[in-house]
Amino acid sequence: MSSFPPHLPKALALVAESKGGPRFLNIDGEEVQTGNYSFKFEKHLLLAETYEKLLTSRTRKTAGAFYTPIDVAKKFAETVVHKGPVVDPSCGGGIFLLSAAKQLAALGDDPKDIVRNQIFGADIDEWAVAVCRWELAHWAGVDPEEITGVVIADPLIERPEDWPKHFGSIIGNPPFLSQMHTTTVRTTERREDLRSQYGNLVKAYTNEAWLFLALGLDLLEPGGQMALIQPLSLIAARDALEIREKILTEASLEGLWVDQSTVFVGRTEVCAPIIKNVTSDKKEVLRYVGREIEEATSGEYPSDPSNWGELVADLVGLPDVKIVSSGTVEHKALVTSGFRQHFYGLVPGVSEQKEETVVNPLITTAMVDPFHCLWGEKVVQFDGRKWERPVVDLEKVAEFDRAVGEWMRVRQNPKLFISTQTRVIEVVVDEKGDWIPLTPLLIVQPFEEDLWALATALSAPVISVLAARQALGAARSVSRITLSSKQLSELPLPSDKRAWEEAIEIAQTIHSSTNKDLEELWLLFGETINQAYGTRDDELISWWWSRHPAFRRKNKQNE
Repeated sequence: MSSFPPHLPKALALVAESKGGPRFLNIDGEEVQTGNYSFKFEKHLLLAETYEKLLTSRTRKTAGAFYTPIDVAKKFAETVVHKGPVVDPSCGGGIFLLSAAKQLAALGDDPKDIVRNQIFGADIDEWAVAVCRWELAHWAGVDPEEITGVVIADPLIERPEDWPKHFGSIIGNPPFLSQMHTTTVRTTERREDLRSQYGNLVKAYTNEAWLFLALGLDLLEPGGQMALIQPLSLIAARDALEIREKILTEASLEGLWVDQSTVFVGRTEVCAPIIKNVTSDKKEVLRYVGREIEEATSGEYPSDPSNWGELVADLVGLPDVKIVSSGTVEHKALVTSGFRQHFYGLVPGVSEQKEETVVNPLITTAMVDPFHCLWGEKVVQFDGRKWERPVVDLEKVAEFDRAVGEWMRVRQNPKLFISTQTRVIEVVVDEKGDWIPLTPLLIVQPFEEDLWALATALSAPVISVLAARQALGAARSVSRITLSSKQLSELPLPSDKRAWEEAIEIAQTIHSSTNKDLEELWLLFGETINQAYGTRDDELISWWWSRHPAFRRKNKQNE
């Protein structure tokens, strides 16, 4: 990595020396000399911890590496490691392997034999491998040269030759290489290399951390167990569907850990499936929570790989709901959303509004507030600059990209816009029909004049809960909701027409009101539209209102 501190090897050697050895060796087996080099360090830390602290934040982000605290690694080892050999396929400085080695020793094995014959690991970072070897050697009282199972390699592409064919335990925290971030996006060559190994498991937005699970399934011996920490997106992301399916069909999902303790740098939300290489007709899955990996109540075994969110929804504070519905959104409207092409295709046609009459205002996600569009009230970002009152010339858009121009033209009718990455579902109503949506807004075009009926139904507290449970893991955090067009189209509609009509009237009153404090109206709306879905639940209303933009604004004003 280009951002290694220049004195990193000497710093590591100095720390190793202060701990009483053994010698710190580089990857070629040569001893690193400290010379006159000195620096201040915390003596109680493991060498692996010191190494992580010496890396720049940019290096960690580019590598997708998030340091695992010792106590977390120890608890995972106690939960998963019941026999050797053990492998960490992305071992870093060796926190997990050291914990696994100690667990094997607690089971009665000899430390020297453990590190020589039962501990294996790989990493593409040569200094991390050197640190890992030293850490294991220091614990067992051997020389680093004897730790031959830990190597520089990328096991996703090529399995190390000296590794056993199968392992009794697999444990670790592979790098989170999200394809949504420029610092971790893979090259075309990397994508093709991975596809040659994992086929259709590799999709446009596949996080490489997921592929380590596929690798682990191939490496596990019968009856062996695996726990690899994963981004929470594993449980719901569309491009992780085949990974979830592979786990359910080729092995058994014994447990699932979900953490919201922000134990990882950057407040990364994580999970870890605990997988056993057995076929099973299990009815339940053990569930674990928090930094202490405490066992919670069991959850129902997921029969459908499309989404595991329901398995952990209650653990992250999402209410359980039961409704009485009548049909779904797709029976009343067409739901669509744009793609990158539709985002960039608008660039030539956008300008600040100058005419007195507003035509084709550009609506962004930041302008969507429940029942209220913030166009002209809020400065927004688009195409690298700020806009106060952006409008779109559709003729210029069509000249630049005919397909985008036509796509926008057929959406020139009354419609709803739904924002993404929100705490509750937020809907605005385009009654005139000339608003221009900016991706990633969701667009709902009713087949008939049901604008306010649909806006009201989708804004129900109970629908926000259903959407949050369905989207759990797909958004940036568990507190956010982001749905696909298909998921939105499958949301249910109310069954009680009278209560629905009452809720519509309240929604329109909120929409037209100039009063800034509408708490009573909003709560009345929530109760009424929930009744239309056949549910009365004060706790559900409280959950919804605590996440509602109007509540959050009021609290901010009172601070």
